[in-house]
Amino acid sequence: MIKIVGHVLQNMSEVISNEYDSNHQALDIVSSNHTETDIIALENGIVETVVKNIKETNHNTKGNATYGNYVKIKQTNGKTALYAHMKYGSINVNIGDFVEKGTIIGTMGETGNAYGKHLHLEIKNEQGIKENPLISLNEPIETKNEENIKEENIEEAKVKEETEETNIEDIKDIQIAKEPNKKITKNTSAEKETLINSTYQNGSIVDALKEINIDSSYQNRKKLAIANGITNYHGTYDQNVKLLKLLKDGNLKKA
Repeated sequence: MIKIVGHVLQNMSEVISNEYDSNHQALDIVSSNHTETDIIALENGIVETVVKNIKETNHNTKGNATYGNYVKIKQTNGKTALYAHMKYGSINVNIGDFVEKGTIIGTMGETGNAYGKHLHLEIKNEQGIKENPLISLNEPIETKNEENIKEENIEEAKVKEETEETNIEDIKDIQIAKEPNKKITKNTSAEKETLINSTYQNGSIVDALKEINIDSSYQNRKKLAIANGITNYHGTYDQNVKLLKLLKDGNLKKA
């Protein structure tokens, strides 16, 4: 299986159904669970082209019409990404919009010259020449903020371990010394008010929440983001990675 670092599906479960070659200078991508899945921007960029009036599949099309509904984005790294065969009525960006990496731009579909619901992804390099999209999908991801979060979570885990190893009577003595009139309870609010799914192995915050019977809708994820200090949540890749990391570590505060 080809390992993908970057993502173009919101659930981060890409499966390549048709690889890049000289006749098919693109990648066809489906979701591992074979469902209609939202498509996200691979990188920051400006929307150059939007076609969203195609309602059906048509195997007799030629040229750009073969793409069905599609979005083309000029990325800030100089490359151009084209996302094709989107579902009618799903595209939510317009020409001239600046989109951030991870922003939902539409939903996988079967418009144009398509066989089955999938994303047709084309990438042109800085010289306007088509290249294998795997080059972009496997480029290293900026991890500075994620590393900071990782370090913070490690420190929190250490504190938690030390607390659990401390005799309960010692904890009481410390707390009573600080707050003599406050009643001490063994169960802390942190234990009651956090979510955990440490066994989840894939990359989708949506699926990870579903596994533990937590509402995984966009609105609830937005509430979870706010509760955990992630501001201006709009479902980007980086924001979802942060939520998933907190969930796996048992540090995701309930909304």
